[in-house]
Amino acid sequence: MRHPTAIICLALAAPTLLSCDRQDTTADIDPKLGLDCFQIHRTALPPGTQYEGIDEVAADKLVIKVMTGAELQTVECGMGPDGSLKETR
Repeated sequence: MRHPTAIICLALAAPTLLSCDRQDTTADIDPKLGLDCFQIHRTALPPGTQYEGIDEVAADKLVIKVMTGAELQTVECGMGPDGSLKETR
């Protein structure tokens, strides 16, 4: 029979160890790309929508967070191999 303390330690350590593999890829991206993505979609968003920041970066897309009134949403822009933005609808 396992000691309850050992089970608790394992349960608390697992999420910490798993998070070590995660890297923040948003730190490596130029913040201006997020603003540029917002500008691409600005006309399709409700009036008063505010840019909140970069949410996710992948090889082929950039996802930003926007605040539309009382709701936080995400908007996606495609990225070319050279790191330039492409409009994604």
